[in-house]
Amino acid sequence: MSLENCVLILEDDISTCLIVSKSLSAQGIKTITAKTIAEAKALIPEHDIALFLLDVHLPDGDSTQLVEKLRVSHPLIPILVMTGDYEQNRVAEFFDLGVRDFINKPVHPILLASRVRNFIRNSITERALFDANEMYQRIAHEKEQEEELAHYVYNHILKVHTTKVNGLNTVIRSSGKFCGDMLLSAKAPNGNLIVLLADATGHGMAAALTIYPLVSTFAAMVSKGLSLGAILKELSAKHSQCIPQNRFVAAVLLELSLSDNTIRIWNGGMPAVLMFDNDGSLRKVTSHHVAIGILPDDLVSTKMEVFELDKISKIALFSDGLIENKVMDGRSLSFSETYDIIAANLDDPESLLSMMHSYENFTNDLNDHDDMTLAVLDLALLREELKQVEALSKPLPGSFSFEFELTGNALNNEKFAYNITELLGTYGFHKDFCQKTFTVLTELFVNAVDHGIFHIPSKLKEEDFIAYLSIREEKQATIAATDKVTVKLAWDETSQKLTVKLSDSGSGYAIGKLKDLGNDVAYGRGLKLITSLCHTFSYDQNTNTTHVTLDY
Repeated sequence: MSLENCVLILEDDISTCLIVSKSLSAQGIKTITAKTIAEAKALIPEHDIALFLLDVHLPDGDSTQLVEKLRVSHPLIPILVMTGDYEQNRVAEFFDLGVRDFINKPVHPILLASRVRNFIRNSITERALFDANEMYQRIAHEKEQEEELAHYVYNHILKVHTTKVNGLNTVIRSSGKFCGDMLLSAKAPNGNLIVLLADATGHGMAAALTIYPLVSTFAAMVSKGLSLGAILKELSAKHSQCIPQNRFVAAVLLELSLSDNTIRIWNGGMPAVLMFDNDGSLRKVTSHHVAIGILPDDLVSTKMEVFELDKISKIALFSDGLIENKVMDGRSLSFSETYDIIAANLDDPESLLSMMHSYENFTNDLNDHDDMTLAVLDLALLREELKQVEALSKPLPGSFSFEFELTGNALNNEKFAYNITELLGTYGFHKDFCQKTFTVLTELFVNAVDHGIFHIPSKLKEEDFIAYLSIREEKQATIAATDKVTVKLAWDETSQKLTVKLSDSGSGYAIGKLKDLGNDVAYGRGLKLITSLCHTFSYDQNTNTTHVTLDY
């Protein structure tokens, strides 16, 4: 970071100013300092400021007056305020003025540098997205070119990230070639079916920019076998990292689990999910959460509504375009009436969508309707679909075991988990079991190397991914010949279980601390993920060996 791209520190206490300046400099962050508001105002025009770090009380006034000016002159540059405990009652005031975050005094140098670095990086991303959005606004004037590109991206996303499932019928009517709604489905390694219906802010390419990060994240997190709550947290985190603050995504997340006989639903800002019991009675699962992108990641609730799978015959998910702004015989239809119409016509989703479109109340003689998406889940068909996965688990004859050891630079080859699961596939294990085994082996191996041998903190990957990659590359380049990971796999014909034992030459980890982690975190040596996929899990602190079994 050059002098013309630096952090402005406004602090009149010499000791605090020196601590802050040195902690940032140690991380390669250039700084300029000012002791008064007047000095700061003089310095700002002469430099390209990446972040403002302000004290509250200065000799010539309160920093609120400077914040107000900066929000006008530097709207995209993050402002952080250093504050003591006695000033906590002013937090809301500063947030209202546009301050991004607060640094408590006395300052923790390492934490301060990490937070400043994260805010600078996010600011660069935000500015890049802002510039990209302006570019796409210009492209919007070339309507045909934009629609062709958006249509290609839309079809590509659906093709790559959607799993076709018998019993899940989806119909879509878009306001243009690209639809701001997105219906995705994927099977998790444990055989559960997870469905995401998302409705992004806006239309066209703007909607594509908003929704695409969620699409790729959804596919990756489901394939890793994360819980529905952890998937939601990852979707929110990805949205916060990539999308401007004025873009939101309403969504419904749904998980069908045949093994647990449950349906889990999270509704954030979408119309009610219609759920029909076997006796024909209707239940509405209304939204109890806000859309993704409105709340900070740590405030996103992952509370799900849970229902018994075998008591439900049909479920309908749809975007708000299906129920909003509808008129019949010159009279506006209430939401309750549109719900009744939908419930009565689910046997023919295509005709239902056309009918609801015909009720659209166009304004200014423009046929500018909202995107409409309807997904109907036939639970009888879906249960059979999920049973087929279980049916693949036919007993396999014979038993076997093998053990291998990776040392030194061999630990940098991360393809071993894939090769092992390929070997299991040739023996006759079905694809879903191989996928689950691959996930477990990958988590065990990466955790053993990253945290056991390299001693990289688990949370660093979430808090500062760039720093995590940098440290990991340094460790890989200096790996010792004595560093090693030992893996043993054993298949037992009688129990139809696969046993995996993995140990590393590192110092091990504190199992008690990891057990205290919440269910919705996606870090922490992969314990939550591994235990969710395995029949048993144990860790021997004395030998630094993780022991798991997987049911076939």
